[in-house]
Amino acid sequence: MNKLDQEQDVVNLAEKLGLTGSPVAAIINFCQDQIDTWVRDAGGVNSVDELEAVVTNRLNLVFEEINTDDDFERLKAKYVPLGEFVFAALSVDMDDDTYGTMVRLKDGTHVAVIDCRGDKAARRFFTRWHEIAHLLVEESVDKQVFRSTDEPLERLMDQIAGHVGFYDSIFTPLFNSSLSEGELLTFEHIESIRQDFCASASFQSTLFACQRRMRTPMLYVEIRMAHSESERRSLKQMRMFDDVPEEKLRVRITVPNEAALDIGLRTRWNMRVPESSILFSTVHDNADSDTSGDENLSTWTFSSGDSLMDYDVFIQARRIGDSVMATIQPRRGQ
Repeated sequence: MNKLDQEQDVVNLAEKLGLTGSPVAAIINFCQDQIDTWVRDAGGVNSVDELEAVVTNRLNLVFEEINTDDDFERLKAKYVPLGEFVFAALSVDMDDDTYGTMVRLKDGTHVAVIDCRGDKAARRFFTRWHEIAHLLVEESVDKQVFRSTDEPLERLMDQIAGHVGFYDSIFTPLFNSSLSEGELLTFEHIESIRQDFCASASFQSTLFACQRRMRTPMLYVEIRMAHSESERRSLKQMRMFDDVPEEKLRVRITVPNEAALDIGLRTRWNMRVPESSILFSTVHDNADSDTSGDENLSTWTFSSGDSLMDYDVFIQARRIGDSVMATIQPRRGQ
């Protein structure tokens, strides 16, 4: 079960749409069915640009992008004379944590403004499809700001975007032609697929699209320095420490694909990464390039003395700021 299935906002949205079954899966299928119908009516699509054009036309949606601060003045000059005064203060909405905002014009058109300045450019593709996701489940959005938050509906929009943006009839053939049966998925494969599919899609979102299509087990993890839960609670409650506990390298995000779930391949949130792991050296050696190697997951232990599965795995890792993103895949023959 998807964790979002238990969120009341998600349950309410599914009920509003008249859907039954697992809320998240039902909502994603609802969005996918809409797009499939539009694509059939258009006679098919051969690229992401064609797909987006079909979808935005049916949703009466227009994109505007902010590449430099000067673009705020351009949009102000374009829309304010039309009586759309929200564009006069658009720059106020676009803080460091905001990636997009959507406004419904007086004529019914929706304008989604996408912030592509600096590091946000890497999320351009995903932010556009996040805004599309909102309109797929809401016929009209008067004003909506997309910020990087953990709110259930925003996380749901991310899941919708990750599915419909990587449209199956376009993406899956590229994926299948890039990977032989049983071959491990590498970062090199992912980057090649990304370039062929849509160069403005982020590496991470492309990775997830590939992972969902893998028939063999694959686990995605992100790790960074963090305290244990008991340490966090004590620090939050302002308990006194003779020495403030050191942060340890821990798993902060863990995402298995279906094949990984089938064999029980997983890590636990916040578990420590062993010093023998290539992930540990990736962090502590300040690796500035991708690293990879083999190890056995049984070296990953818990405070109770238990360990992860006895699996020989191939790990590939990439440092991103203070974190490391990695894929974990069992070697063939296990």
